[in-house]
Amino acid sequence: MLIAIPAYRLSCRVMIDRGRAWSVIDELLLWNLAQESRALPALTKASQLPPQVIAASLSRMMRFRLVEVVLREDGLEFAASEYGKNIVSEGRSLPFFPKRLPKRTSFVIERVSGGFFPTGQVRLISESALEQEPDNDIRKISVDGGDPPMSHEANFARLSQIAARGWEEQLAYVDGRTSNLRQEYMIVRFTDRIPRGLPDEASDALRDAVKRAAALPRGTSDVPVRYGGQAAEPDPPSTVHRCAFDAKDLVVGGSAQLACLRSLLEQAHQRVIVHSTFLKAYRFRELLPEIRTACARGVSFDLLWGAETKDDEEEKNSTAAYEIAKIVRNDAVLRAHFTMHMRTTGSHAKVLLADSENGDWVAAVGSCNWLSSPMNAVELTVVLRDQRVVRDVAVAMQRMMGRRGLADDVANEMALLARSLSKRTEAGGDAEISLVLGDEHEALMRTASGAARDSLTIGSHRLGSTARPGALMPGAAAAQRDGSVHTRLLYTMPSGPLKKRHARKLVQEAAENGVALIKADPIPLHGKFLAWDDDDLVVTSLNWASASSDPDFVQSDIGVYIRAAGIARIAVSEIEALFPQMLEGTGDTRVES
Repeated sequence: MLIAIPAYRLSCRVMIDRGRAWSVIDELLLWNLAQESRALPALTKASQLPPQVIAASLSRMMRFRLVEVVLREDGLEFAASEYGKNIVSEGRSLPFFPKRLPKRTSFVIERVSGGFFPTGQVRLISESALEQEPDNDIRKISVDGGDPPMSHEANFARLSQIAARGWEEQLAYVDGRTSNLRQEYMIVRFTDRIPRGLPDEASDALRDAVKRAAALPRGTSDVPVRYGGQAAEPDPPSTVHRCAFDAKDLVVGGSAQLACLRSLLEQAHQRVIVHSTFLKAYRFRELLPEIRTACARGVSFDLLWGAETKDDEEEKNSTAAYEIAKIVRNDAVLRAHFTMHMRTTGSHAKVLLADSENGDWVAAVGSCNWLSSPMNAVELTVVLRDQRVVRDVAVAMQRMMGRRGLADDVANEMALLARSLSKRTEAGGDAEISLVLGDEHEALMRTASGAARDSLTIGSHRLGSTARPGALMPGAAAAQRDGSVHTRLLYTMPSGPLKKRHARKLVQEAAENGVALIKADPIPLHGKFLAWDDDDLVVTSLNWASASSDPDFVQSDIGVYIRAAGIARIAVSEIEALFPQMLEGTGDTRVES
């Protein structure tokens, strides 16, 4: 009897870092020696460990310049070096210099309960080969009611467990070009009523399904079972991080965005990843000197875009991507360091990630289309430097791009980066920062509507059919609560089915409800923001007054929520300086006819 269990087989080539890991004892010793110098007997007594263990740990840390010998009048003592003290104070991992080894990895995910095993532990067969099996008693299991999670995040976690064995190994690189996902069958053969080919780690649900199939009468060919594993989990809510935030990292304006971009490119050490919703080849040519300079010093670029697949937007941006790829191909410097991605991600987010020489990463999140904007409209961007917040940006990018599975190299890189940054400790500070994804946008709008006490200001590039529920109704609720909340909505242009005559009507309707609906003029506003009172600010790519978040693709828009002393007041003041009509506090009925 053969039992055929539906399964996925995933294989790819990886690189493994193999080397001796640091132990908790090493880290505790370094932390202790960063406080004060100590002799070997004192360390042995305080730790209650054998002197051989302490001596071996000190010897290894001295080889890595973490510990140094201090000569005292009464003998030798050990102390953390300046390098070691910096690692302790900054919460960084101890230096790791592994040997990098290539490895071909393959694993199987059985679809009955979601268990996964190395391919070598099971027998696999394709459906066509199964039909040609000579055994006259083959029972094929079919699964209803669910499937194992097959997201990039889930498969990357499985791959990490399968590929890296023990504390001495860790996954360092995944070659997306070699990734291969197939649907096959895992075969369990019953001989003398004993199942052969079932891994020891098989779940109880899988074992029960196999036993049930084996107990059915001879001649049964199809065995339906219910999926008994973990369901795909929704994206968890964004984490709030306490950290420091400098108001200089809030970039408001048009030319300020260009200066910010040039600064990030100039400071990048080895890596830059840009996601721009739209692309224009002429903008790429204008930025070519800065990009080529960075590439010449060894920086690798990936340029992604996310125009929606509607009308001719995707086609226009695909054409621009082709032109940029041709420029890259014909440039010897760019050709070796710049990758132009040819497929849309489908996301409206605007994100830039770059590393720095000290190992820290920087993320920029906001409304600016880095590779299509002429930088003449008012944009808002937040530069994020706290490594735990940057880690959240990397995870969002991984989930955005990982819909092709392990075949996407940038998604694989983001998963590895997120794992590395997760080891960083919370820096602490007076600000609270979190990413804003999916329906968290609508939740924050409701929060702002209920929490605002003095002012509520909304910025949206477009005014569309969702303006009432998306922005005007929450604004009106704040304005009418006690009559003291100064509520304004700043926009640039009507959008979609909304015509200019509708916009004029909305201006009057909003004014009756206590909301000043103001047209950005003469400078266009492309920034999307939500600010209330003095300390709460959201900067995002979502047009509050013309669009809503996609519940099935929460990374379709990415924003940042900052709660810090005076940050909303600073942002609104800068915007008011650009749009003096906001100070009038009344709706602008000068919508062009």
